Amino acid sequence: MFRSLSVQKASLQSPARTLIRTMSSAGPKPYNFQDVKKLVQHPEQGKVLVDVREPREVEMYKMPTALNLPFQTTPSALSLPEEEFEEQFQVPKPKNNEELIFFCAKGMRARAAEELARSYGFKNTGIYEGSVNDWLANGGDKIKPE
Repeated sequence: MFRSLSVQKASLQSPARTLIRTMSSAGPKPYNFQDVKKLVQHPEQGKVLVDVREPREVEMYKMPTALNLPFQTTPSALSLPEEEFEEQFQVPKPKNNEELIFFCAKGMRARAAEELARSYGFKNTGIYEGSVNDWLANGGDKIKPE
């Protein structure tokens, strides 16, 4: 009888594990310095670097080719209608099918912004974990688009 219960318990856990694996595999794609360096040097259509730092932080260093959507002051930026977004940020709103790669100073706000973007329908996302600190530590400030 105990063996039967343990088999039943194991079979119940299996779908849950599958669901967890499925959910985690659908999460944001991790980006590292080399990945972002390649995107800065050779921007790809359909991939958008999204800097979620505040304007005062961007004044200190602006990553080439990145779109600044300050997470603390405008967390709902990606929920705005296209016209309103363009009026506020002076660039076209990213499309839902584009890959948005989020970064900040260290990576914490990037993760929160990515989760919020998913709630707005942006399912193709990535996170540059090291963010600007990693970028600068690896000499990224010397890298320009070609």
